[in-house]
Amino acid sequence: MKRTTAAVVMFLCAVFALPAIASESFTLNIPLRGNPQQETGEVRITLTLNASPAGSQLVVNGNATLNLGDTQTVAGDSVSYATAGGNDVRITYKPLSNFNGNFCSAFAANEKNVAMRFVGAQDVTEYRMSTYIVAAPAVDCTSVYKHTGDTPATLIPVDDGVAPALTATNRGRHPIDLVLVLDKSGSMSDFAPGTGASPDQPTKAEILKSAMAAFVAQWREIDQPTVDGGEWSHDRIGVVFFDNVIAPQMLAGADAPGNVFVQRGAAIPGPWSAVTNSINSLTPGGSTSIGGGINEGMKQWKIDPAHDLSVILVTDGIQNTAPLVQPAPSGFLALPPVSGFPDELRKRLVPIQTIGFGDPAAVDETLMKNISLETAGVSYKPISAITLYDDLGATLVALLKGNTASMAFVHHDTMTGSGPSAPQPLIVDRSAQRMVVSVQWAPPVREALDLAVFRPDGSAAAPDSAEKTPQASIQTFNIKPGDVGTWSVRVKRGINKDIKSVPYTLSTLFLERHLDYRLSIDPARAMTGDKLMVRAVVAWDGKPLTALPAGALRVRIQRPGESLGTILHGVRFEDKSKGTTTTPAGDKLTPYDRKVATLTRDSLPKRITPVDFVTIELKDRGRGVYEGTFDQTSIAGSYGFEAVLDWDEPRTGHVRRVERLEQIVRVKADPANTEVKTTRIDARTVTIAVTPRDKFGNFLGPRYASIVHAKLNGEGRLSGPVDREQTGTYVFTAAALPPNKAPDVTITVDGVAVGARKP
Repeated sequence: MKRTTAAVVMFLCAVFALPAIASESFTLNIPLRGNPQQETGEVRITLTLNASPAGSQLVVNGNATLNLGDTQTVAGDSVSYATAGGNDVRITYKPLSNFNGNFCSAFAANEKNVAMRFVGAQDVTEYRMSTYIVAAPAVDCTSVYKHTGDTPATLIPVDDGVAPALTATNRGRHPIDLVLVLDKSGSMSDFAPGTGASPDQPTKAEILKSAMAAFVAQWREIDQPTVDGGEWSHDRIGVVFFDNVIAPQMLAGADAPGNVFVQRGAAIPGPWSAVTNSINSLTPGGSTSIGGGINEGMKQWKIDPAHDLSVILVTDGIQNTAPLVQPAPSGFLALPPVSGFPDELRKRLVPIQTIGFGDPAAVDETLMKNISLETAGVSYKPISAITLYDDLGATLVALLKGNTASMAFVHHDTMTGSGPSAPQPLIVDRSAQRMVVSVQWAPPVREALDLAVFRPDGSAAAPDSAEKTPQASIQTFNIKPGDVGTWSVRVKRGINKDIKSVPYTLSTLFLERHLDYRLSIDPARAMTGDKLMVRAVVAWDGKPLTALPAGALRVRIQRPGESLGTILHGVRFEDKSKGTTTTPAGDKLTPYDRKVATLTRDSLPKRITPVDFVTIELKDRGRGVYEGTFDQTSIAGSYGFEAVLDWDEPRTGHVRRVERLEQIVRVKADPANTEVKTTRIDARTVTIAVTPRDKFGNFLGPRYASIVHAKLNGEGRLSGPVDREQTGTYVFTAAALPPNKAPDVTITVDGVAVGARKP
């Protein structure tokens, strides 16, 4: 209970009939994160009181007193204290003294321990807090809006000699608002790559519905209330479908006034069953307006902006309907402003996670990666049901980093006999407070598989809760101290035993307690020939975890076998349609789309999908930082980085985690290998054909006209570029030149000068 301020206050209360003034104290600890470009830039603490906050105060460092609505500078840092609705108050602390000029410059940062004291007639009953960092240091350093659960700030109850220690319940992070922006264009009715085209094979839309049902169920399971008070029942999900028409989904039980976002609630399956029901209604048809889907999701949130917003965008194609996501004059991606959001995506302060699902060549992977890069999201490119399940699991981990969810295990296999499968070990350490085990398989097969989980002593483990979807079985176990050790799991046949062969993915999520880690790859925008730095920052209980054993952090790097641009450059086809056409399903096909369609559906993914290339070990650099380099980026395309954290040492016990990142390596045009050919049409007209290629022989390929630029220095006018054959040869036309005068043209490809050319 609280300590009142003794006799004088008691006397004044009695004489003047004022409420008793009481206080509780705590220390805000902001640890160093080990990355000067992403040190903590803001901490938000919400205190829930037992009465209206009127008249309450916050005392910082023992001498700075803030009333409700105040913002002060204390020891070079910014502190604000404000009402937050109902009986809540919000403390916002920005450790500005750790930064020099912007939030990417914290090279002289220090750990912060800030003494705080709540003063008021009210009692603090519970609190939540979230930590924020710069989202994308390569893009913007002026704002911090990416909430993070690795090495977060913490609140430490402490008696400061004036007031007793805070005794409120820690409810964990603040709630999250998520909008699922899902493609329903006509191409979603096509079969997924590698599935064949028989009637019993699933379409991309069917796989998406199955994957999203499991995604919702996994989130529902991992974020159930914890025994120590964590509670996230106010998390919300909204759904927006897009083709050429944008359709926000009105969900049963959703919050007014928009009726789009529905809260999780406490029950299972609870209100989020409305999300799954809505997604199951998705019917493909129409063209592809990625920008329209993003804008509508943000517009709907603005109607009722309850919590921090994130977006998950899933698409199988290339945008072909306005509004288009395209570079603003600044060079960063933008959309027409909507509902008070600015045009540039990076300035909207909303992380966008992207998944490009379908034929790799048919997805604008560069656009997907850049959307996520500029908005602090992650981006994946699955090509099958199994990889989509894996990537949605990884996306869930990224979304919940504010709650330190992690992936402990991923295993692919196929059930062929009567089962069960061989046992797979699950290493459970004392950091895990909850374990969610899932097995998932592709539609249309229903109820085909199930799980059998065993404790370290070999006894069968009964789940604390469980869910089943048509293509998933999910079991949840709350981990107690005696549960630490090596568990095992077998996949067994489910109710439907008639299917002879069922490929599946088996995965395990942990809700963390002690372990924090984050992985990154620099540079964020890589080009062929670049050396990539893979970095991990690891902490235990908020402190750097140094001197881990050799081989504790390993990264398996996957590299594509061929460059897509080179493949497409070498393919010639006669396109009689010319221009953009429309499919029977209503989607639009550009000349590029039609060219890709001429390639074998199964062979192209195999040629460009990254495969295991080399494994590197991350070396200890001190302060919990581990690094390794990779310089064999001689092929353009998508690279995979599969990290394994695996060690056994006294401070932590045996720990094992896995995580996957993906990175695009773009073609870096080389002046010596880029062909520039000029042709005189008449005395005043010249064409300049540019075929970009790097020093390794990779062609840029088609679809990159937006990054091939030419400038005419002198009299005349320049138009283009046009890639009529979809080979990656970009043709400019210089007209109205002085008669028989050679034009002076400066050419750049993705910012790289390839020279000035004259005929």
